[in-house]
Amino acid sequence: MVGVAETPVVAVLARAPSAGGKRRLFAALGRAPDAALLRALFLDTLDAVLAAGYPSIVGVDPPDAVDEVRALVPSDVAVVAQREGDLGQRMQALMAEAFAGGATAVVLVGSDLPDLPVQSIHDALTSLVRHPGAVVLGPAADGGYYLIAARHVPAAFTGIEWGGPLVLAQTERAVARGGRVCLFVDRHGDVDRPEDLRRVRAARTRAWVKASLGSSGEA
Repeated sequence: MVGVAETPVVAVLARAPSAGGKRRLFAALGRAPDAALLRALFLDTLDAVLAAGYPSIVGVDPPDAVDEVRALVPSDVAVVAQREGDLGQRMQALMAEAFAGGATAVVLVGSDLPDLPVQSIHDALTSLVRHPGAVVLGPAADGGYYLIAARHVPAAFTGIEWGGPLVLAQTERAVARGGRVCLFVDRHGDVDRPEDLRRVRAARTRAWVKASLGSSGEA
């Protein structure tokens, strides 16, 4: 259990840069997985999260990479190992850990959102003040979501075909089955395709694109 003040918390579900990831993106770029890009995506995302001004917790996969990630982040950011299970189980467990530590609300995002709009975090928490029992989702262009927020651990993580185009719709249905209502913040996207990467404006990721793909962003 990680202790936090009685305040909202922003949680980041992250894979350690050294552990790889973004296989489809690197395959589309015709490149081997590059920990430098994964590190840039994560740290740019964390910058946006911290800019919102709330305590933060990072859940790390694999568990033995906690020290690696802890060395990358500010000392006041809590870093914990993700629990075992599928994506939904790991998201659920990280939210539960934040609530167990004293969070009054949790906003959960991934670690590949270098241009994450800080306003989306504020809007999600404002919605939860007005509608405490709701679940807030940030729709993504691929049919999933990039943000989920609630003042409880929502019934939103089972029966979901993770990685598919119906994640958002299936999550809405799961929330409804749990007797809750879904609210939404603005649509945004993560970095899944080369064209997503080339559009990023965040400093670290943009520097990697320029250094590794050239000023035009071409592989």
